[in-house]
Parts: sequence; structure tokens; C-alpha cells
Amino acid sequence: MMAAVPPQDTTPTLPKDMSASKGEPSALAQPATRHDEFYFTDEMTVFQVGDRLFRVHQHFLAENSLVFSSMFSLPRVPVPAPAAASTSPDGSAAPTPAPPEGTSDANPILLSGVTEHEFETLLRYFYKSMHDGFALPQASWIALLSIAHHFDFPNVRARAVREVFAAPGAQAPDAPDLLLLVAVAERYDVPPGTVLPALAALVARPAPLSEAEVARSTALTVSRLAAAREEFVRRTAGPAPQPLGLAPWLGGERGWKEDAAREIVRKIWVIPDEKPRPSGRRITTM
Repeated sequence: MMAAVPPQDTTPTLPKDMSASKGEPSALAQPATRHDEFYFTDEMTVFQVGDRLFRVHQHFLAENSLVFSSMFSLPRVPVPAPAAASTSPDGSAAPTPAPPEGTSDANPILLSGVTEHEFETLLRYFYKSMHDGFALPQASWIALLSIAHHFDFPNVRARAVREVFAAPGAQAPDAPDLLLLVAVAERYDVPPGTVLPALAALVARPAPLSEAEVARSTALTVSRLAAAREEFVRRTAGPAPQPLGLAPWLGGERGWKEDAAREIVRKIWVIPDEKPRPSGRRITTM
């Protein structure tokens, strides 16, 4: 007859760092010290953009922009108030200084060169982009690119560039406004290689530029597009070239013309071919 086995204690044992006393100071503990990274000392700052006031943390702005970092590194001193309209007979009365700039609604930091929508979009990006499902319409990504360019937010700018120019279908030949992407790239110093697909589609499309498209484009862009389209027509007027020993172009006539348009754009906009890409032709094997 087997001896009875006493029941085992199945209560889970918590790791030392997950014990009930976690986070509770002990009598022998050293004085608490500030965390090197996550102990924020920044203040709330009031900005005015247009006729709208914003009161936000300094951290996100200073952490991501040298412009704001330099701004917040300056000492905050009270702003002298204008002389009082009347003083006491002995002249002892003195005007009260206004609060330091950015510390109250009465004396906000004025931001010029940006719109309310741009600053609002920047703050929405900092405060809400970590949440699942965060998304912005194209116009807001362009607004974010604009303010990131203006105040030198390099990481924000890189994200905005990806969202504006690399979004699925953004530069497809049938996209609704390819010239808008070209104009945005030119305005905010985005390398022309970023809009290579859009430029190639504009060069290869049968329809000419409309008056509205010409009116909102720079003279340089219109001139380059005209030269590129003229060369494209000349180069694709005849049949597709058929080098000896090579099979027909992948994608047929359309593939050949797309490659021709890209090649012309690279030449006129001086876009380097950064990495070799597969040829449109297929080599035959024996």
C-alpha cells in the first residue's frame, strides 16, 4: 500500500521584482534619485498661432527640434510693462512687469510662418501617433511636412515624407493629383528622386498640362516637364527597340514606355540611379 502524498502548494511564486512590496521604500533604502531619462522638468508653455492659443509641454518640441531647444534654453525674464499712465506725486509708483513670455495667455510666445492647422497637426502627431489606428489625411501630412521643414524637426519630416510620397497608390499613374506631389517636393526640398514615379507618369500621360496645373507650378517645373514630354514623344514614336539576343520587353509596349519616361526624368532632373534595377527586357536562355 502506497503512502499518501501530501498535497503540493501550487501558489505561484512571484519574482523578487514583482513582490507585493514592489515600489514601496524600505527603512534601509537609499534616498530616491531622479531617473536619468524619465524625470521631466519642462514647463507648460503658451503659444499663439494666428488667433489661437495652445498650452503644451516643452519636452516634445525641444527634444525633436534644435529651433525649439534653443528657444527654451533662453532665460525667461519678465517683460517690462509700459509706463503707467499716471503715477503718484512722489513718483514712487512703478509699472508691474508682465509675466515671462510663454507663461500665460496674456503673454504667449508668438509663432510666425506657420498656420494653426500645421501647429495643431504637429501636436496631434506628438500626443496621439502612438495609438493604434492613428492616421491623417494627405493634406494634414503635407501640413506636418511644412512645419517640420520650417522648424527643423528631422524625424517628423522623415515620417511625413514617407506618408506623403510612399503611401500606397500615392504616385500611381491614375492618382488624382500627381503634380501636387511634385510641387510639395519642390517647395520643401524633398529630393526629386522621391517623386520619380509621379514625374514619369506626368511625362508619359497623353493629356497635356492644364492651365490650372501650369498656374500652380513653378516655371522650372513647367519647363522641365515640357522638355521631358517632348523627348518622350520623339523617343516612343516608333516601335520598341529590340536588341539582338534579347526577348521582348516585360510588360509589353507599356513597360518599354514607362522605362523610357523614367530614364528621361532621371536625365532632366539629374536624378542618380542609386541602385541597379532589373531591366525591362528578359534575356533568353539556351
